[in-house]
Amino acid sequence: MLLRASGEQEKRDYDLSAVTSESGDGGVTDGQWLRLLTEQTIRGDWTSLTQTRQQASRAIGSEQCVDVLTVAAAFNGITRVADATGIPLDHNTVDATASLRAGVGIDSFHYTAKSSRYR
Repeated sequence: MLLRASGEQEKRDYDLSAVTSESGDGGVTDGQWLRLLTEQTIRGDWTSLTQTRQQASRAIGSEQCVDVLTVAAAFNGITRVADATGIPLDHNTVDATASLRAGVGIDSFHYTAKSSRYR
């Protein structure tokens, strides 16, 4: 939601479908590194992640690399806590994000699919 709003303010067209697709950088600066680091973190592919982290640190800087890994880990945990406790989206968020969620396939993204994709 925030990326879409910031894209409108900056007059940039981000491809939010990159969140649920197998490729693409979403139009985000250094998106290829964000994707690799995030996917390998979620998969638990520690061998590949070690090599990618070293390459990404050289390409985008070690501080940004740490930021990416921190956000990936935090979002993974936050969504699991919200799902496990049954926290629903509030009505305003449901309405405001309906087309976004449908467009990028978030509504059909279940943990069983995530488990088969990342394990």
